[in-house]
Amino acid sequence: MSNLFHHLPPPAECLALIIGTLELLPFGIIGLRNPALFADGYGLPISDAPASSDASTSSKSNTSTPSREAEQQTKKALVAAIAARNVQNGILLLTFGLVLRDRRSLGVAVMAGLVATVADTVIVRAYGVKDKIAGHYVGIFNSLVVGGSLLYWGQHDTLW
Repeated sequence: MSNLFHHLPPPAECLALIIGTLELLPFGIIGLRNPALFADGYGLPISDAPASSDASTSSKSNTSTPSREAEQQTKKALVAAIAARNVQNGILLLTFGLVLRDRRSLGVAVMAGLVATVADTVIVRAYGVKDKIAGHYVGIFNSLVVGGSLLYWGQHDTLW
């Protein structure tokens, strides 16, 4: 049984690899493929439907349909930029964890995610759907606990 544990990475490293996979796939690539779905899960929903050409809607908002469509495209582009940031983070975490096998660097990268995660939480709290904040709190917890564990144990973890 103890031989089995020597072939597995330590729990914090495993969790960091899971975070990297989540950053890459559901928070990254899927966000790039469907920005409206990603934005909803993020807590800042945007419309996926084209703007209606209803004259009464246009006259009430003093906004023409083309400018509303351009606004929706801009929102989708900004959400896609967030998803691209997540792809970058996922690749970085997976590279440090799987290729370089450097726990300290992996810990620094996970802890650095704290900056974006706290910012995301503040942004969603101020502008978004309050029910979606819990997921951001999980991200803050993960950054602190997983990143801190990796930095604390570093390369000299005697248990693993």
